[in-house]
Amino acid sequence: MKKLFFTLFFMFTITAVFGQVSSFMYVKVAPEDQAEFERIEMTYWSQIAKKAIDAGKMQAWGMMRKVGMAGSEANYLFINIFKDFEQATNANGIWDPAVIGMHVNDIETQSMRTLIGWHYYQIEGSIQGSGKYSIHNYASPANLEGFVSENLNLWKPFFEQNIKNNRTKQKNWGIGTRVYPAGSASGATVFTRDGFDTLADALEALSYKPSANTMYAPILKKSKMSEYAPDGFTHRVIYESLMWQN
Repeated sequence: MKKLFFTLFFMFTITAVFGQVSSFMYVKVAPEDQAEFERIEMTYWSQIAKKAIDAGKMQAWGMMRKVGMAGSEANYLFINIFKDFEQATNANGIWDPAVIGMHVNDIETQSMRTLIGWHYYQIEGSIQGSGKYSIHNYASPANLEGFVSENLNLWKPFFEQNIKNNRTKQKNWGIGTRVYPAGSASGATVFTRDGFDTLADALEALSYKPSANTMYAPILKKSKMSEYAPDGFTHRVIYESLMWQN
Protein backbone atom coordinates (compact mmCIF):
# COMPACT_ATOMS: atom_id res chain seq x y z
CA MET A 1 0.00 0.00 0.00
CA LYS A 2 2.83 2.40 0.79
CA LYS A 3 4.34 1.80 -2.65
CA LEU A 4 0.99 2.33 -4.34
CA PHE A 5 0.49 5.64 -2.53
CA PHE A 6 3.94 6.77 -3.62
CA THR A 7 3.25 5.99 -7.25
CA LEU A 8 -0.06 7.86 -7.13
CA PHE A 9 1.68 10.82 -5.56
CA PHE A 10 4.58 10.79 -7.96
CA MET A 11 2.79 11.61 -11.17
CA PHE A 12 2.22 15.17 -10.11
CA THR A 13 5.51 15.71 -8.31
CA ILE A 14 7.55 14.88 -11.40
CA THR A 15 9.31 17.96 -12.71
CA ALA A 16 7.85 18.42 -16.16
CA VAL A 17 10.28 19.97 -18.61
CA PHE A 18 9.15 22.12 -21.51
CA GLY A 19 9.24 20.04 -24.65
CA GLN A 20 8.71 16.69 -22.96
CA VAL A 21 6.29 14.45 -24.87
CA SER A 22 3.41 12.49 -23.39
CA SER A 23 1.50 9.78 -25.22
CA PHE A 24 -2.12 9.18 -24.22
CA MET A 25 -3.42 5.70 -25.03
CA TYR A 26 -7.18 5.35 -24.52
CA VAL A 27 -8.57 1.80 -24.26
CA LYS A 28 -11.89 0.12 -23.58
CA VAL A 29 -12.13 -2.89 -21.26
CA ALA A 30 -15.34 -4.82 -20.64
CA PRO A 31 -16.59 -4.86 -17.01
CA GLU A 32 -16.00 -8.60 -16.62
CA ASP A 33 -12.33 -8.21 -17.62
CA GLN A 34 -11.44 -5.10 -15.65
CA ALA A 35 -10.20 -6.75 -12.44
CA GLU A 36 -7.82 -9.09 -14.29
CA PHE A 37 -6.78 -6.34 -16.69
CA GLU A 38 -5.82 -4.05 -13.82
CA ARG A 39 -4.01 -6.87 -11.98
CA ILE A 40 -1.81 -7.77 -14.96
CA GLU A 41 -1.06 -4.19 -15.97
CA MET A 42 -0.19 -3.06 -12.44
CA THR A 43 1.72 -6.22 -11.49
CA TYR A 44 3.73 -6.86 -14.64
CA TRP A 45 3.55 -4.15 -17.31
CA SER A 46 4.24 -1.43 -14.77
CA GLN A 47 7.48 -3.24 -13.89
CA ILE A 48 8.45 -3.45 -17.56
CA ALA A 49 7.86 0.30 -17.76
CA LYS A 50 10.03 0.77 -14.66
CA LYS A 51 12.87 -1.11 -16.35
CA ALA A 52 12.64 1.23 -19.33
CA ILE A 53 12.59 4.27 -17.04
CA ASP A 54 15.63 3.04 -15.12
CA ALA A 55 17.39 2.49 -18.45
CA GLY A 56 16.69 6.07 -19.48
CA LYS A 57 14.31 5.11 -22.29
CA MET A 58 11.24 6.74 -20.76
CA GLN A 59 10.50 9.29 -18.04
CA ALA A 60 7.28 7.99 -16.47
CA TRP A 61 4.37 5.57 -16.95
CA GLY A 62 0.87 5.88 -15.57
CA MET A 63 -2.42 4.00 -15.58
CA MET A 64 -5.70 5.84 -15.01
CA ARG A 65 -9.34 4.75 -14.88
CA LYS A 66 -12.14 7.03 -16.06
CA VAL A 67 -14.77 7.91 -13.49
CA GLY A 68 -18.23 7.00 -14.74
CA MET A 69 -19.29 7.11 -18.39
CA ALA A 70 -18.35 10.31 -20.20
CA GLY A 71 -17.45 11.03 -23.78
CA SER A 72 -15.87 8.17 -25.72
CA GLU A 73 -16.25 4.51 -24.81
CA ALA A 74 -12.66 4.34 -23.54
CA ASN A 75 -12.54 3.70 -19.80
CA TYR A 76 -8.78 3.52 -19.20
CA LEU A 77 -5.97 5.89 -20.06
CA PHE A 78 -2.27 5.02 -20.16
CA ILE A 79 0.19 7.90 -20.12
CA ASN A 80 3.83 7.51 -21.12
CA ILE A 81 6.15 10.48 -20.69
CA PHE A 82 9.29 10.84 -22.79
CA LYS A 83 12.07 13.43 -22.82
CA ASP A 84 11.58 14.22 -26.53
CA PHE A 85 10.05 13.04 -29.82
CA GLU A 86 12.99 10.82 -30.67
CA GLN A 87 12.59 8.88 -27.44
CA ALA A 88 8.81 8.68 -27.92
CA THR A 89 9.07 7.29 -31.45
CA ASN A 90 11.58 4.62 -30.42
CA ALA A 91 9.51 3.28 -27.53
CA ASN A 92 8.13 0.08 -29.07
CA GLY A 93 11.21 -1.90 -28.14
CA ILE A 94 10.86 -1.25 -24.42
CA TRP A 95 7.76 -3.45 -24.05
CA ASP A 96 9.59 -6.77 -23.84
CA PRO A 97 8.34 -9.04 -21.00
CA ALA A 98 11.70 -10.83 -21.00
CA VAL A 99 13.19 -7.94 -19.01
CA ILE A 100 11.19 -9.17 -15.99
CA GLY A 101 11.57 -12.87 -16.81
CA MET A 102 8.10 -13.28 -18.29
CA HIS A 103 6.66 -14.44 -21.62
CA VAL A 104 4.16 -12.27 -23.45
CA ASN A 105 1.58 -15.09 -23.56
CA ASP A 106 1.51 -15.16 -19.76
CA ILE A 107 0.78 -11.48 -19.25
CA GLU A 108 -0.92 -10.29 -22.44
CA THR A 109 -3.84 -7.87 -22.08
CA GLN A 110 -4.51 -7.03 -25.73
CA SER A 111 -7.28 -9.64 -25.85
CA MET A 112 -9.03 -7.82 -23.01
CA ARG A 113 -8.90 -4.31 -24.45
CA THR A 114 -9.89 -2.33 -27.52
CA LEU A 115 -7.68 0.56 -28.56
CA ILE A 116 -9.85 3.67 -28.93
CA GLY A 117 -7.24 6.37 -29.51
CA TRP A 118 -3.55 7.22 -29.24
CA HIS A 119 -2.61 10.89 -28.94
CA TYR A 120 0.66 12.76 -28.46
CA TYR A 121 1.00 15.97 -26.47
CA GLN A 122 3.89 18.35 -25.90
CA ILE A 123 4.12 19.40 -22.25
CA GLU A 124 4.06 23.19 -22.00
CA GLY A 125 4.03 23.67 -18.22
CA SER A 126 2.98 22.20 -14.88
CA ILE A 127 2.62 22.73 -11.15
CA GLN A 128 3.84 19.94 -8.90
CA GLY A 129 1.68 18.42 -6.18
CA SER A 130 -0.20 15.36 -4.96
CA GLY A 131 -3.50 14.22 -6.41
CA LYS A 132 -5.31 10.93 -6.99
CA TYR A 133 -8.08 12.38 -9.16
CA SER A 134 -7.58 14.59 -12.21
CA ILE A 135 -9.97 16.64 -14.26
CA HIS A 136 -8.81 16.48 -17.88
CA ASN A 137 -9.96 19.54 -19.79
CA TYR A 138 -9.92 19.50 -23.60
CA ALA A 139 -10.32 22.52 -25.88
CA SER A 140 -9.82 23.74 -29.44
CA PRO A 141 -8.98 27.43 -29.00
CA ALA A 142 -9.44 29.87 -31.85
CA ASN A 143 -6.08 31.32 -30.79
CA LEU A 144 -3.88 28.49 -29.50
CA GLU A 145 -0.86 30.69 -28.84
CA GLY A 146 -2.95 33.15 -26.84
CA PHE A 147 -4.54 30.30 -24.88
CA VAL A 148 -1.19 28.72 -23.95
CA SER A 149 0.45 32.07 -23.18
CA GLU A 150 -2.35 33.17 -20.85
CA ASN A 151 -2.34 29.82 -19.07
CA LEU A 152 1.40 30.05 -18.44
CA ASN A 153 1.62 33.74 -17.59
CA LEU A 154 -1.70 34.41 -15.84
CA TRP A 155 -3.38 31.24 -14.64
CA LYS A 156 -0.32 29.22 -13.63
CA PRO A 157 0.96 31.86 -11.13
CA PHE A 158 -2.59 32.28 -9.83
CA PHE A 159 -2.96 28.54 -9.24
CA GLU A 160 0.52 28.32 -7.69
CA GLN A 161 -0.25 30.98 -5.11
CA ASN A 162 -3.62 29.50 -4.22
CA ILE A 163 -2.17 26.01 -3.84
CA LYS A 164 0.81 27.26 -1.83
CA ASN A 165 -1.43 29.25 0.53
CA ASN A 166 -4.06 26.48 0.86
CA ARG A 167 -6.79 28.67 -0.59
CA THR A 168 -8.00 25.87 -2.87
CA LYS A 169 -8.52 22.12 -2.83
CA GLN A 170 -6.65 21.88 -6.11
CA LYS A 171 -3.24 20.20 -5.72
CA ASN A 172 -1.61 20.34 -9.15
CA TRP A 173 -2.04 21.64 -12.69
CA GLY A 174 -0.62 21.14 -16.15
CA ILE A 175 -1.00 22.05 -19.81
CA GLY A 176 -0.03 20.32 -23.04
CA THR A 177 -0.59 21.01 -26.73
CA ARG A 178 -1.80 18.27 -29.07
CA VAL A 179 0.86 17.16 -31.54
CA TYR A 180 -0.88 14.22 -33.18
CA PRO A 181 -3.46 13.60 -34.54
CA ALA A 182 -3.71 17.11 -35.96
CA GLY A 183 -6.19 19.08 -38.05
CA SER A 184 -9.65 20.53 -37.58
CA ALA A 185 -11.34 17.12 -37.68
CA SER A 186 -9.10 15.53 -35.04
CA GLY A 187 -10.65 17.09 -31.95
CA ALA A 188 -9.01 19.07 -29.16
CA THR A 189 -5.74 20.89 -29.79
CA VAL A 190 -4.86 21.53 -26.15
CA PHE A 191 -5.28 19.77 -22.82
CA THR A 192 -5.07 20.97 -19.23
CA ARG A 193 -5.38 19.01 -16.00
CA ASP A 194 -6.41 19.93 -12.48
CA GLY A 195 -5.47 17.49 -9.73
CA PHE A 196 -7.30 16.79 -6.46
CA ASP A 197 -6.88 14.36 -3.58
CA THR A 198 -10.50 13.18 -3.56
CA LEU A 199 -13.28 12.60 -6.05
CA ALA A 200 -15.53 14.89 -4.04
CA ASP A 201 -13.06 17.75 -4.47
CA ALA A 202 -12.89 17.17 -8.23
CA LEU A 203 -16.68 17.11 -8.55
CA GLU A 204 -16.99 20.26 -6.46
CA ALA A 205 -14.53 22.01 -8.78
CA LEU A 206 -16.76 21.15 -11.75
CA SER A 207 -19.95 22.34 -10.08
CA TYR A 208 -21.61 25.60 -11.11
CA LYS A 209 -20.73 28.75 -9.19
CA PRO A 210 -21.57 32.33 -10.20
CA SER A 211 -18.26 33.79 -11.39
CA ALA A 212 -18.75 37.02 -9.46
CA ASN A 213 -18.87 35.09 -6.17
CA THR A 214 -15.78 32.96 -6.64
CA MET A 215 -12.07 33.36 -6.02
CA TYR A 216 -11.64 33.61 -9.80
CA ALA A 217 -13.48 36.93 -10.11
CA PRO A 218 -10.34 39.16 -9.97
CA ILE A 219 -8.37 37.03 -12.42
CA LEU A 220 -11.27 36.80 -14.88
CA LYS A 221 -11.10 40.57 -15.34
CA LYS A 222 -7.60 40.14 -16.77
CA SER A 223 -8.40 37.08 -18.86
CA LYS A 224 -8.92 37.07 -22.62
CA MET A 225 -10.11 33.47 -22.70
CA SER A 226 -13.48 34.45 -24.13
CA GLU A 227 -11.52 35.70 -27.14
CA TYR A 228 -8.90 32.93 -27.28
CA ALA A 229 -11.33 30.04 -26.70
CA PRO A 230 -14.92 31.25 -27.12
CA ASP A 231 -16.25 27.69 -26.87
CA GLY A 232 -14.41 27.08 -23.59
CA PHE A 233 -13.51 23.51 -22.67
CA THR A 234 -15.43 21.24 -25.02
CA HIS A 235 -14.91 18.10 -22.92
CA ARG A 236 -14.07 17.61 -19.24
CA VAL A 237 -13.49 14.15 -17.71
CA ILE A 238 -12.34 12.89 -14.32
CA TYR A 239 -9.72 10.14 -14.10
CA GLU A 240 -8.57 8.19 -11.06
CA SER A 241 -4.85 7.39 -10.90
CA LEU A 242 -4.34 3.68 -10.31
CA MET A 243 -0.56 3.46 -10.52
CA TRP A 244 2.46 5.48 -11.60
CA GLN A 245 6.09 4.59 -12.16
CA ASN A 246 9.06 6.93 -12.39
